[in-house]
Amino acid sequence: MKNAPLSSTERLATNIEALVHLLSDQDARVARQIHRHIVNTGPEAVPFLRNTLTNCDDPSLASRIRTVIEDIAQADVERHWDALIRTSAPDLDLEAGAFLIARTGDPEMETTPYQQRLDEMAAELRPLSSGAPRQVVRHINEYLFQTLRFRGNTEQYYDPNNSFLHRVLDDRVGIPISLSVVYLLLGQRLSVPVTGIGLPGHFLVGLQTEPVFIDCFHEGTMLTEKDCARLLQNHGVEFDRRYLEPCSHAQIMARMLRNLVAVYETRQETTEGRRFRRLLTALENREHHPHVH
Repeated sequence: MKNAPLSSTERLATNIEALVHLLSDQDARVARQIHRHIVNTGPEAVPFLRNTLTNCDDPSLASRIRTVIEDIAQADVERHWDALIRTSAPDLDLEAGAFLIARTGDPEMETTPYQQRLDEMAAELRPLSSGAPRQVVRHINEYLFQTLRFRGNTEQYYDPNNSFLHRVLDDRVGIPISLSVVYLLLGQRLSVPVTGIGLPGHFLVGLQTEPVFIDCFHEGTMLTEKDCARLLQNHGVEFDRRYLEPCSHAQIMARMLRNLVAVYETRQETTEGRRFRRLLTALENREHHPHVH
């Protein structure tokens, strides 16, 4: 009696098992080729790799398997990133981009629960979102910074987790730009006319209907144009009204990526730095050649 043919899942499992065995080859060149081959298999290979990792008692092979899983995740992020930045829309999807940046730092991260968290936060605010924009902003400020106690991470400002949207939502601490992104994503859900304002050295949220600026790092402090000028002067920067012009989503994401590249380069974590630099380079190329996309 003939054996039943293997299903596609069984074939993949068998192939991965054979490739993982070859991954332990002492010849570094062979191991690199096998590594690339498994990475090219794509995300479908990850469950089988995780299963193999659970039963692996060779520390060296376990390390190689973990690196393969990370590289598969990164390749998947870069595919989605390329699709995101090739849109013909006037601006990029800030939420999708921010979560892809987070996945670059934490390949295990699942986006959906955090999008649901933002939906739930917006739902709590919705009954208070029908008034004048300035009044709605006051309600958002009270909810985010008093009820939920989001705040600037003054103790560990240069921790990369401050730039990852899911970590900011979990820990309720971040840097000016990541806290502002949380604010902007709530604003999108509530149709509140807020925008990113990229002051040199400090990121704010601006209200588009009047010259009011929200400092999310300092618990939603409301600033006037004069306050912004004073803030810059305190940092030795001459005020220019152009600094108060709204940032595009592409500019916000580029600034997030530059922050991360700088953090990882300072920490001499070159592998991580290169991952974010690849995203930044692709984004900058889009900005320089918008007609291509």
